[in-house]
Formats: sequence, structure tokens, C-alpha cells
Amino acid sequence: MSDTEEAPTQPENEAKLAMEEAKVRKAERIQQEIAEFEEQRKEEKAKEEEELQQLRERREQRKVERAEEEERLTKLRVEEDIRRRQEERERQARKLEEEQKRKEERERRRKEQEDRLKLCRRPNFVITKKADGGEEEAEQKAEDLQKSKEQLEEEKRAILAQRIQELKLDGLKSDGLIQKAKDLHEKLHKLMGEQYDLEDKFKRQQYDMIELTERARSMNKGRGNRSTMGVKIDES
Repeated sequence: MSDTEEAPTQPENEAKLAMEEAKVRKAERIQQEIAEFEEQRKEEKAKEEEELQQLRERREQRKVERAEEEERLTKLRVEEDIRRRQEERERQARKLEEEQKRKEERERRRKEQEDRLKLCRRPNFVITKKADGGEEEAEQKAEDLQKSKEQLEEEKRAILAQRIQELKLDGLKSDGLIQKAKDLHEKLHKLMGEQYDLEDKFKRQQYDMIELTERARSMNKGRGNRSTMGVKIDES
């Protein structure tokens, strides 16, 4: 060391040492802050990943729930369709059953009416034997024919009095009027069926009367100018 150079003094050495220590502490602090920042960023990233995973799971769960809901609705639609078809089959079965009952009822009434008419319309002639044992003779019984007509007229009046009822529409609203119209239509349909049955029965009776008349004529064949049978046939 030359004479011109001077050795550092004690205070200068302490100042340098203090500066070095300060630099070291600052570097350590910065390093710590960087480490803390990286740790914080790592935690935030992990949290973001967790949230994304939860979001994906919720999305998948909603997808599963939608599929289950769609399956449930499809099942309900199928069950509803089956129920409607079953109700339609039952309705058709009831309709056929009711139609069959109406048909049987018409047939029963037709037979009852026919039986009543058989009782009322007894043969208007009798077949008797002559005293000498010769041919049988057919004689008209006008009183029985007249009695049959009276009975039929009385029966007709009774049936009309029973079936022709006063039509009461006062106080009925639209629903009531619609129902009344349906009832009348059903009665009309029923009466038309009964009318057809009666007309068919009447034709058969006319045919029976013609056969009886022809039989009487055959029995009286060869008896000269004597009257055969005075049975009156309705040609209408």
C-alpha cells in the first residue's frame, strides 16, 4: 500500500456491511414473495380445476336427469296411450252390449206384442162338422172380428197414452236442451226399431190370414153357390 492510499475507516466498513445485509434481506424478501405468489397461484389454479370439475359433474348430472325425465315421460305417454286404448275397447264393448240388450229387448217386446195379438186376434172363423159327417164347414164369426178390432184400438190408445208425453223445455239451459235432444233421438231410434218389428209381424199375420182363407176356400170347394169365407184382408 502506497503512502497516498488510506485504509477504510471503521464506520465505512460498517456501512458497507449494512448495505450488503440490506441487499440480502431484500433479495430474500423478494424470493419469499415470489414463493408465496406461486403458492397462491397454485392454490387458485387447483380451486379453478375443482370448480371446473364440479361444473362438469353438474352438467353430466343434469344430462342424466334429463334422460331419466324423458324416459319417465315416455313411459307415461305409453301408459296413457294404453289406458286410452283400453277405455276405447271397453267403450266399444259397452256399446255392443247395450246394442245387443236393445235388440233383445225389441225382440222380447215383439214376442210379447205378438202373444197379445194372438190372444186378441183369435180366428175369425170356426170349422164345424155337418151332422151327416160330410165335409167340414167354415163359418165367419163377425162378432169375434169386431171384438178383436176393439181390443186393438184400446191397446193402441193405451200405448199412445203411455208413450206420448208432454215435452217440457221451460227452464232448460243449453246443456239441458242438448241432453233432451239426445234423449229424444234415442227414443226415436228405439221407436223406429219397434215400428219395423211391428210392420214385419203384421206382414206375417197377413200372410197367415191369406193361408187360412185359402184353406177355407179349399174346404168349401164344390159346395155350389154357398159363400166360402168372408175374411177381410187388409191390402194396405
